[in-house]
Formats: sequence, C-alpha cells, structure tokens
Amino acid sequence: MPVDFRLAFRELGLSIGLRAVERLQGLVKENPGLFKERVHLHSRLAVLSQYTPLAENIETFWLERPHREVESWLAHREINMVMLATSLDPDGYLKP
Repeated sequence: MPVDFRLAFRELGLSIGLRAVERLQGLVKENPGLFKERVHLHSRLAVLSQYTPLAENIETFWLERPHREVESWLAHREINMVMLATSLDPDGYLKP
C-alpha cells in the first residue's frame, strides 16, 4: 500500500513482535531444560523465525524522513515514535 494508507504503529508492532521471537529463541537455547516439554513452542518459533528479517525492513521504511512526513504518520506521531524507538532498541522493553 502507499505510505498514506499505512499505519506505522501497526507495522512497528509487528516488528517488535518479530524482535521478541529472536530473543525468545535465545532464551530457549540458553535454558533448554525450562522449555524441553514445550514441543509446540519450538515449532512455532521455527515458523516465525522465517519472518524476522521483516523487522529490519519495517524499521528501515519508517526511518526514511519522507515516510514520517505523511498524514498517516503525523496523525499518530506520538505512538509511532514510541513504537519505532522500541523496535530499534527492544532491550528496554523485551528484557526481563
């Protein structure tokens, strides 16, 4: 869709979720005993991990100034900025 019809906060929410998949995979790998009976978790993470490169694509798109100057960005500027910052540096949100 053209940028005017896109909602950054929704796309960035997806990006944050994909960043969480990356971190969850690391937690599972570091603590296999905690997750050994979570067979479905492993398969779901494997499927979701295919999409983790989209996070960088989403961030790159919304970091471009012209994309942040359209009405669809400006109408939700505050939440868009928070979501973009969280996606770029998810440790403040995703670390325990």
